[in-house]
Amino acid sequence: MTMRFTSFLFAFIALVACKNGSTSKEEVNYTSHMNSLATPIHLQLKETRVNMADYFPEWKNIERITLEGTELKLDSAGFITIAQSPNQPLSSLHVVYKNIGHDIPVFSSEKMAYTFSYKASNAKVKSVSISGSINGWNNKANPLTLKDGLWVTDLELNPGTYQYRIWEDANEMMDANNPFIISNGMGGFNNTFTVGNPKAIAPQLTTLEASETGLKLLSSSKLAHVYAYFQNERIDVKTIDSLLVIDLPAKAKNLDRSFIRVYADNGELRSNDILIPLTHGDVVMNASSLNRKDLHASIMYFAMVDRFNDGDASNNHPTTASHPVFSVPILPKANNLGGDLKGITKKIQEGYFSKLGINTIWISPISQNTEGAWGLWIKGQTSSFSAYHGYWPTALTRIDRRLGNEADFKELIDVAHANNMNVVLDYVAHHVHEEHPLYKQKPDWTTPLYLPDGTMNTEKWDEHRLTTWFDTFLPTWDFSKPEVVDALTDTAMYWVKNYDLDGFRHDATKHIREEFWRSLTQKVRTQAPDKTIFQIGETYGSPELISSYLSTGMMDAQFDFNLYDAAVDAFAKSESGFENLHRVLNESMHYYGHHHLMGNITGNQDRARFTSYADGGVKFDEDPKLAGWTRDIQNNGKVGFERMEMLNAFLMTTPGIPCIYYGDEIGMPGGNDPDNRRMMVFSGWNNEQSQLQKAISQLTTLRRSSMALTYGDLLVLQNDEKVFAYVRQYFGEAVVVVFSKKGNQGALRFTLPQHLHTEAWKSMKGSAFSVKGNSLTVDLKSSPYEVIYPTK
Repeated sequence: MTMRFTSFLFAFIALVACKNGSTSKEEVNYTSHMNSLATPIHLQLKETRVNMADYFPEWKNIERITLEGTELKLDSAGFITIAQSPNQPLSSLHVVYKNIGHDIPVFSSEKMAYTFSYKASNAKVKSVSISGSINGWNNKANPLTLKDGLWVTDLELNPGTYQYRIWEDANEMMDANNPFIISNGMGGFNNTFTVGNPKAIAPQLTTLEASETGLKLLSSSKLAHVYAYFQNERIDVKTIDSLLVIDLPAKAKNLDRSFIRVYADNGELRSNDILIPLTHGDVVMNASSLNRKDLHASIMYFAMVDRFNDGDASNNHPTTASHPVFSVPILPKANNLGGDLKGITKKIQEGYFSKLGINTIWISPISQNTEGAWGLWIKGQTSSFSAYHGYWPTALTRIDRRLGNEADFKELIDVAHANNMNVVLDYVAHHVHEEHPLYKQKPDWTTPLYLPDGTMNTEKWDEHRLTTWFDTFLPTWDFSKPEVVDALTDTAMYWVKNYDLDGFRHDATKHIREEFWRSLTQKVRTQAPDKTIFQIGETYGSPELISSYLSTGMMDAQFDFNLYDAAVDAFAKSESGFENLHRVLNESMHYYGHHHLMGNITGNQDRARFTSYADGGVKFDEDPKLAGWTRDIQNNGKVGFERMEMLNAFLMTTPGIPCIYYGDEIGMPGGNDPDNRRMMVFSGWNNEQSQLQKAISQLTTLRRSSMALTYGDLLVLQNDEKVFAYVRQYFGEAVVVVFSKKGNQGALRFTLPQHLHTEAWKSMKGSAFSVKGNSLTVDLKSSPYEVIYPTK
């Protein structure tokens, strides 16, 4: 579309809008009974039951529900049943609640039938099964049947690439018949297979222009359906060829913050989504208008309280008691080191977090934990463990005396809020320590430690994910019992009611039944209606499993470990290309939304440090936990720092909430737990540590000052083995990001979208670049990555 023709269309549409009176500024009140944006409903292939209590806690006040004109019935439990996917990728559910209309996007199922087949290694094999991203790595979920010499199973899967391993007679192995393999990010490999057409191109929506009266968007191809929403109410969209025009609702003037969302499809594939924030009816064009309540602008930092900073020496109580069974002492790295709540508060007051660009602090669990010695490590060294980490609670509403007290926690929150920072509390609902009084009173409230076949139900993460114990001294609550759900959600609500929290990080999300998450979210809404509690969970598994917990009635987000694994492979390894990272990034946006709130991590407490993988201090093919116990792992040259910087550049410029694991900002080394949980270092940094911290501060500053990086759409410019480049854009403001493994091999050239504002750009790393028309040339001589961004 030429700019001349575009200008003509704008003038024509403006004239029509004026004649129709659609640009009237008459004040209209907006009323909704949903206190957040309704998450889209994802339909299943054959039949979908939708819990309307997710959207309306008092669902009995629903008066009518229609899907594209077809009326749906509400059953006695508050569910509707959609018998099959509509014959279009997008549709919209209309709900009349207390005489007010509400609209919810509906995504049709993309699943298709797929038959997986496998030729056994020999004719004596008696059983074959598959474990992988299709079934949460549960090798009992999909047994294969022998047919005509092949072992087969019928599956229903979304289009995409799936990783798997084969089990012959309970022996795990690679599929020798399949040449397609991929690194598992931990030193091994998995086979892969692909469902659907990976080269199919979905339409791309782009923000083009914002005015006082409306929005203009562009589509990369012809659209079959377009759905636009103001908050939770459908609004009109005018379409002419590839141009979309939306009038700003007059009722938005009365709201401090509201949103317009846009979804589209071409009849076969769904487009990216568009999310546009408004303030009193005007499009937010400057990131300085955002605040800590704007979750998409969050940058999170995880501080393990005991390992971060000792602010009060008087509460230092390292565990000295022996384990009642093993009588094994605790080595220092597995014991309490003295960090506390006052230590975090002091670092806020000193400006450490502000300088780093952090506006959300996630702290590890602070409820009272056991003070005994538990567990046993016997490889290389012998040690028990204290509960320094906070995940072995013996009380759920009392602060651990080694970390502080109520006054300390309230002070931390007050100081954080005074410095424009949120506080997210890590909360453990899944299990308790066996010393917890409630477990002693009601042992029948927990799942059995032994399975019917007599085997112990411990660490069966996928096979028995809703009942497994994490260890023999950590009973798992039985959330199939309503009284357990009620009691445990009440303990979570204690922290909401007694402290001015901003959110929860929920431990072991996938091991807890959905009833708990729905009950807790409803209690937050009804018992603390004036609070906004952000809830982010921890689930290792497939995107389908992870996304099943993302709902208006459950979680706001989860941590994207699949994206982290792909990023480790791409950035920590010289030999890996960028293709898989691009694939997983697209997969994440497709499942969770292009403006999701997923946590994108630099590392976490359950993995060896990224820097040590990147510099070879920890090998991908070794046991990282054993390495941490038996070697003094230190930084190994500059390469780990350079690659950590690249990882941060990726996380700070892609959708989601970047999350820095404490110490990663200075490239702390380490194997796995507990070596990856060393005491934080605040002084004596060497040049590489100081430069990394400075670079990450620059990246966070750019992230927080850029609407393109916060709400922009993402368009990939190039992706291959050596180069990954993309542009984030928001109404002409654009940030271009380039990663290269080519070394000093000349300039890189990219074709940019034509409507970007490129007249005032600069490069973060100082690389030479030029823009002629829509052609960008970048010369990466001094850095393996570059970020080019507007200076005004």
